[in-house]
Amino acid sequence: MPPTLPWLMATLTDRLRATPPGIHGAGDEYWGLAWPALEWLETELRAGLTTLETGSGASTIVFAAAGTNHVAVTPNADEEGRIRDACRRLGIESDGVTFEIGYSHDVLPRLSQAPLDLALLDGAHGFPYPILDWWHAASRLSVGGRILLDDAYMPPVIAVVDHARRSRAWEIEGAVGYRTVVLRKLADELPPFDWGGERVGGHMTFRYLPAGERAVASARHRVFSTRAGLALVNAYRRGTGLKWRKTG
Repeated sequence: MPPTLPWLMATLTDRLRATPPGIHGAGDEYWGLAWPALEWLETELRAGLTTLETGSGASTIVFAAAGTNHVAVTPNADEEGRIRDACRRLGIESDGVTFEIGYSHDVLPRLSQAPLDLALLDGAHGFPYPILDWWHAASRLSVGGRILLDDAYMPPVIAVVDHARRSRAWEIEGAVGYRTVVLRKLADELPPFDWGGERVGGHMTFRYLPAGERAVASARHRVFSTRAGLALVNAYRRGTGLKWRKTG
């Protein structure tokens, strides 16, 4: 029997990591969800789930491969064609993916209110967009459903994590990698209308990680977010022919 080719044995995440598709920018950039989070999605998703994401990219390919009933919200219409082309090259059907083109704060309120099993929020990260994305996704999420918050160390995103930590309606299921947090919905319950003095948001933080991992993640991110650090990363990855952003 001939030996099995390595790429036939690899997970989809492994294949994407080996050859990142040019999806973003002018088709020559890859802004990837962190590999641990992509692996988590590949493990947790299954056919028939109803799913949503703000932003699109390699994660959309993973949703397509899993066979979920998926909606990807992106302001860049060109990304749909690039993602569907990438799916074809990988032998993945993308018919179950619907692209909604526009900014999430415009698109999410007008979408169908069918219950969601899982949502990935990785769109705009400036205030207040992560909070708005969470607000619209949370109202549709079924009890027991989960939301993935990417770039959770950023103040506009950590504000959602801080709320979930103190809410009876949510729990922090855990961190995936050093920058993505999984929230689980426990009940349909509106946040309190009055502020109770709790801290939400604030400076960049990794306080959702265990103490030992927190210092490592903070140091790592601060080093590789500097101009010199980003130049080092791009030099290391130049052989791919793609411009890289947000991988880890």
